[in-house]
Amino acid sequence: MRCLWLFFGLLAFVLMPNIEAKEVAVQRFDKKNHKIFELLADRVSAKDNVVSAIGNAVLLNYDVYILADKVRYNTKTKEAMLEGNIKVYKGEGLLVKTDYIKLNLNDKYEIIFPFYIQDSVSGIWVSADIASGKDQKYKIRKMSASGCSIDNPIWHVDATSGSYNMKKSHLSMWNPKIYIGDIPILYLPYIFMSTSNKRTTGFLYPEFGTSNLAGFIYLQPFYLAPKDSWDMTFTPQIRSKRGFGLNFQARYINSKEDRFLFNMRYFRNYTKYVKEYDLRNQNIFGFEFLSSSRNTLQKYFHLNSNVDNGHYIDFLYMNGLDYVRFEKVNKRITDATHMSRANYYLQTENHYYGMNIKYFLNLNKINNNSTFQSVPNLQYHKYLNHLYFKNLLYSVDYQFKNTMREIGYGYVQNSLYIPVGLQFSLFKKYLSLGVWNSVELSNVALMQSKNSYVPDVPNASREFGNFFSSGYSIYLNTDLAKEYNKVFHSIQFEAMFNMPYYTFKNGLFSNDMYALSAQALNSYTSPTLSGYDYNGRLYDSVWSPTSILPNNINDKTLNLNLTQYLYGLGGQELFYWKISQKINIGDKVSMFKAPLESKIGFSPLKGLNIFGNVFYSFYKNRLEEVSINANYQRKFLTFNLSYYLKNNYNNSGVSKLIENSANYLKAGFSNDFGYFSLSADVGYDIRNNIILNWNIGIFKKIRCFGIGFQFVNQRRPILTNNPDHPLRVMENNYVKLELDFSPLTKTNITYRSLSKR
Repeated sequence: MRCLWLFFGLLAFVLMPNIEAKEVAVQRFDKKNHKIFELLADRVSAKDNVVSAIGNAVLLNYDVYILADKVRYNTKTKEAMLEGNIKVYKGEGLLVKTDYIKLNLNDKYEIIFPFYIQDSVSGIWVSADIASGKDQKYKIRKMSASGCSIDNPIWHVDATSGSYNMKKSHLSMWNPKIYIGDIPILYLPYIFMSTSNKRTTGFLYPEFGTSNLAGFIYLQPFYLAPKDSWDMTFTPQIRSKRGFGLNFQARYINSKEDRFLFNMRYFRNYTKYVKEYDLRNQNIFGFEFLSSSRNTLQKYFHLNSNVDNGHYIDFLYMNGLDYVRFEKVNKRITDATHMSRANYYLQTENHYYGMNIKYFLNLNKINNNSTFQSVPNLQYHKYLNHLYFKNLLYSVDYQFKNTMREIGYGYVQNSLYIPVGLQFSLFKKYLSLGVWNSVELSNVALMQSKNSYVPDVPNASREFGNFFSSGYSIYLNTDLAKEYNKVFHSIQFEAMFNMPYYTFKNGLFSNDMYALSAQALNSYTSPTLSGYDYNGRLYDSVWSPTSILPNNINDKTLNLNLTQYLYGLGGQELFYWKISQKINIGDKVSMFKAPLESKIGFSPLKGLNIFGNVFYSFYKNRLEEVSINANYQRKFLTFNLSYYLKNNYNNSGVSKLIENSANYLKAGFSNDFGYFSLSADVGYDIRNNIILNWNIGIFKKIRCFGIGFQFVNQRRPILTNNPDHPLRVMENNYVKLELDFSPLTKTNITYRSLSKR
């Protein structure tokens, strides 16, 4: 209230020369002698019960301040008729701007002709030929609305009738037509929306667009917020040529300030559309749940302890990629796989206990039945600590893994890892030396292996496997730093030598098991990729010991790492270089089968970052992998350029390349030139001489209105019923017109062409 009178005071100060000359027509006070009504003007006259205030009339009523050319007030009926250049202020904002108002001060009944009202938060104004209202609820006929200037709006909406609730900021329109200038571009039978940014129940801005393949697309969210602690959003959608569906979202925050989010989506494709594109699923559905919390035991079980604990859940199930795509008018999908996780942990200063569940979705397959799932995994970890004296250190790590699937073998694994070592600092801490001995044990039991191929090795179990290894490691590490003029340089070097001195493997991990399993996996795949045909029998999976325990785990290795950093003023990173090499001393063919890895990055100019990775094989005398990236950003300008090279080799020769090598170049650019914004990106497959994806967009935003054009070519995955090709890649070409009617809504019109690759 204090701010309100301050506003009126400032307004009165600005108008002081005029107010000083005004005559008081009417004044009213409450029982506490507070002024609740006052009428002022340049000239005042009275006849019978009517008081006329003419010339710069001012009407004050509680927190309302009204300016008009003329006011006639009936002291008996308490009706006020205002005419000419009327401006109604409430609070600190303009509430109404019109030419005629009739106020009934007894029940606040208002008739406005012509009608004009503007929301001070969103900027949306509504005008009409005739309107009636009560308690800031208006019924309107022949109305127009826009978020632009009223004098010459770039866009506006015309409707035959509607209503506006100023208290709730709700606007409804019947038979609305959206115009750009004087050109109609879209007709809808009805629109209901909220013009407020406050959290309140009501319809949200609709999303709509059009596509030659999906037809007219319309999403109308309805937001339900009965309490501050939870809310829901229901979003029916229709795609006139494809189908219809519903999106649902629920959010909840409890008294412990833990948040929960639940999403669910359903969409039904028309039968004609399913047959035309050979879609796998006519009904698209899925759900998602997210939750996280710290100190769960203290909050919900009243544990009187400071032990750190908590949970994290991120679970998603969907039967098709379109579940994600239908979140919006059209959302782009780049990955057909997803991992859901649920974790719970409890830890103290020295101990960690954890349980996690991992659920994998692989929609590249005809179904998800053969995908491994980790349900559940358990872990105990003893953090690094002293043993007897300061320099003798140890830790313990135990893990239990239950890996299963509907089709194919599963397994249960127990593993234990215990390192014990001495750690010293030498030469005044310039060099650190560590000598460690580690013990590793693992046990695996196959489950559901009846229809799985497990090689028959003499004197080896086909159901159980055991592994035991003990070895020592020697670490040398140095970390040096020096400050120069405006530059700080740091360098770290590490050498680690690993030497297993005892190893035991049997059953599923016997040496012959590795060779026979690899042979079966490479040679006996069925034509449909759905099983493995061996000796006339079809198996649904082949035992793969390398997926759990690598065959070269017993090798002597030397790992070398060198890292350098240069920092400028303010800690800005100017340059870094990381180089590492793994040397397998026990390999009889070559010690350098593992590539040399080098990472480098520098910033020669402000806003410019250049970085890259290089993998070079001394064994093959070739580059295995190269990636180079350059990013530049300054004000509204962004530019990026990336190059990627991947060379894969077969096992029959040293320098022979296989056919699935990769060689890509990608570039992107965007800038706001003031008059318009431009963006473009392109991807090029150098090896196959094919442009993979390209996108050109031009955009223009003029205060309340934006327009943009996009020309796009991209690869789009579609799930089909064909077992030989469950994931079909289509070439997706489209032209999109984007329209932004701020702050009302956005829409787009798309012409799309899909063709098989």
